[in-house]
Amino acid sequence: MDLLVPKLYTQKGRNIIFDSSQKVLNLGCGSQRYPNVTGIDVVESDGVDIVHDLNKMPWPIKAGTVNVILAFHVMEHVDDLPRVMEEIHRVSKPGAHIVIEVPYFRSILAFQDPTHRRFFTTRSLDYFSHSRPLGFYHYASTDFDIADFWLGWPTSSWNPLTRFMKMFFHRHQDFYDSHLSRVFPVPILVFELVVKK
Repeated sequence: MDLLVPKLYTQKGRNIIFDSSQKVLNLGCGSQRYPNVTGIDVVESDGVDIVHDLNKMPWPIKAGTVNVILAFHVMEHVDDLPRVMEEIHRVSKPGAHIVIEVPYFRSILAFQDPTHRRFFTTRSLDYFSHSRPLGFYHYASTDFDIADFWLGWPTSSWNPLTRFMKMFFHRHQDFYDSHLSRVFPVPILVFELVVKK
């Protein structure tokens, strides 16, 4: 599967470049403005194309029309995550890529913002994939493939020890969440999901 995240993240920051042939949404965009990307946020600002509260469904977007959805530090703010995941699924085309960046539950970033409603571990989105062990709970009536996830910033480090540690943590997610993250907490998690329809 061709992953989108490695193309979007660089050592210097995000490199969000899409051509006009794709419909791309940036959820909770704030003032972030990217070329050929439609920004949606509850507060009107320069980066917002659609002013709408993501907690109010349905969103003013036609079903099955979106190729890519970007959600940078927004999922921890929504009222009802399963319903938001269902709405993401509704507006997406089959095979659409969803990039979700959230603060890791052991990070100070997760707790310092009083508007955060939930916290994320490496397994939190498994509940929305029927092919994952936790997917049998069916918290949402939709299904996603979890193409991959990244602990911390998704680019490769120059430091070989850091590269090894990130690879080890990735392979041993439960052990990392339960034990090693107490010593080596990452600030963020990044997930790439693919819509199954």
